[in-house]
Amino acid sequence: MAECLPGAVAVDYGGVSGPDWHEGVGRRIAAWMDDAPWIAVLHSGAGGFAPSIAAASQRLAGLIFVDAVLPTPGRSWLQTAPPALTDHLSRLTTDGLLARWNRWFEADPTPRLLPDAAMREAFVRDLPRVPFAFLEAACPDHPQWARLPAAYLRLSEAYEPEAARAESQGWPVRRAGLHHLAMVSDPDKVAVLLKDLPMSSPAA
Repeated sequence: MAECLPGAVAVDYGGVSGPDWHEGVGRRIAAWMDDAPWIAVLHSGAGGFAPSIAAASQRLAGLIFVDAVLPTPGRSWLQTAPPALTDHLSRLTTDGLLARWNRWFEADPTPRLLPDAAMREAFVRDLPRVPFAFLEAACPDHPQWARLPAAYLRLSEAYEPEAARAESQGWPVRRAGLHHLAMVSDPDKVAVLLKDLPMSSPAA
């Protein structure tokens, strides 16, 4: 991805930990990135960190959500999730930690999405076990994020509701016929989709 997007940096945000579940992530990312103006590209559940990142950063210039949830300020993930999913994840929790993401499904999706065995092994090895308490923590209600230029890149059908919500807010939305982990399996394709993706200004 770096070849198509010079200057792109993949940030390890250090995981989540209480009691400042969201704010700690925001501070760590801002400390890493605030040497110059930058754009946050947030994938999957990382979309929920947009408010805390925007509040902590002095140089954040925009937000691109890639197959990502959109923030729900003042509400926790549990308050927005279907009860059946909440119950399912509760059953997958041991010692306060959720099972790794690839175990949330009836069948592990990674062999289908990442057919290369070495790539798949590396991806699964890096998957964290997230504290269930994180799902109970309310997303901060920081308004800064909603004033930033933003866009949405939808990679999979599962995120169409989020893409539609982004579209209703006037953001540019691009829909690609890929899959949720395409940034791993097809980084060049995703980089091209991101490279010329316009972002809307709040004044637009």
